[in-house]
Amino acid sequence: MQIRFIMPLALLLSFMLFACQQADNNAQPKVAVVDMARVMRDSELGKAGVKFLESLQGDMQTKLNDIQQRLEANPKDAEAQKELQAVYMSAQQRMQVEQQNVVNLLYDTIQRVINTYRTEKGYTVIISTEAAAAYDSKSDVTNEVLELVNKQKLEFKPVSPEAPAAPEA
Repeated sequence: MQIRFIMPLALLLSFMLFACQQADNNAQPKVAVVDMARVMRDSELGKAGVKFLESLQGDMQTKLNDIQQRLEANPKDAEAQKELQAVYMSAQQRMQVEQQNVVNLLYDTIQRVINTYRTEKGYTVIISTEAAAAYDSKSDVTNEVLELVNKQKLEFKPVSPEAPAAPEA
């Protein structure tokens, strides 16, 4: 009699234990990794940001070259020397501001894409490959994120206004 009572109870408990293990498997977080540096570097937006910065740098270099030519024509022109130093310092500061702006715009756009991707695909967390000590390559979603980032539109505009043109000597 006790065996009839104990066997169904043991069977019921084993089913409950199995059900608990199933729930634990489903409760595991879904994690992915993304190579942020690669997305920043290889995305169309990243390349556009580099081109934007290169064009700004080219414009600034042209201004510096013009002043330098004036200095070569008249090496004792103290006004041109001061102007060259001022324009050079201003150009350096402006490039730092513009670079930071491009990086911020890119990062914000990429972060928005990753958050949307994480939500749509049901990931609990997506971490940078640089932060992961080790990971299975199956969890790398860089290519998918890169495709989504390439579909985004972003216009890079100068943050700081052009410096007023230096007076001609």
